[in-house]
Amino acid sequence: MVQPAVPKIHGIIAYPVTPFAPDATGGIDTTRLAALVDRLISSGVHAIAPLGSTGELAYLDESEFDTVVDTTIAAVDRRVPVIVGVSDVTTAKTIRRARYAERAGADAVMILPVSYWKLTEREIAQHYRSIGDAIGIPIMAYNNPATSGVDMSPELLVTMFDNIENLTMVKESTGDLSRMHRIAQLSDGQLPFYNGSNPLVLDALRAGRPDGVRLPPTCGRSPASTSMRRCAATTSRRPSSSTTT
Repeated sequence: MVQPAVPKIHGIIAYPVTPFAPDATGGIDTTRLAALVDRLISSGVHAIAPLGSTGELAYLDESEFDTVVDTTIAAVDRRVPVIVGVSDVTTAKTIRRARYAERAGADAVMILPVSYWKLTEREIAQHYRSIGDAIGIPIMAYNNPATSGVDMSPELLVTMFDNIENLTMVKESTGDLSRMHRIAQLSDGQLPFYNGSNPLVLDALRAGRPDGVRLPPTCGRSPASTSMRRCAATTSRRPSSSTTT
């Protein structure tokens, strides 16, 4: 399989909440979701990532998942990259979601390792490899042990990056800055990774090296906040932290 091009993901990645209708149906409020996505883009974010932890991915059925994907991608209208969270409790279910996101027009998918039963590193790698073989867009490996119960080491993440063609980036949400340095060291600066811990935004930027290690942050969820504006200004001033290609 030809390795997919890594989309130009940099700066502020917004993770929208998933609004539900207040009536008895309780379905996805597509009007409010589209309005939220439009407001985020108009406020200056650089990418949209629906169905992350804040998007309640773990609690949606397949129809709701599909609706969020379709609504978000239509609202974005190719103004910024879209990274869709597609994690599920089995590899097969994750593949279904990843394929749906790809067909809908997602630029990349974000995936947690399978939770509940503790897997070996070999089994985790096989999970990602199977998904990678089933789709043709990039995968962002998502390391968030606080929610998944699985902690992928920097060594495992870099090994998967080296051996799975379309696993091309990592979101690291442990809040451990030393891991960011370790990933950069092990990959010789070749593995783009994204800081998922808001308090570490500036530290993650400072961890970048002048020879081109890319450490774009995911900072804030409210673009109206002062911290969001400062983050945008900071990333725009640091070329080594503003691109993944």
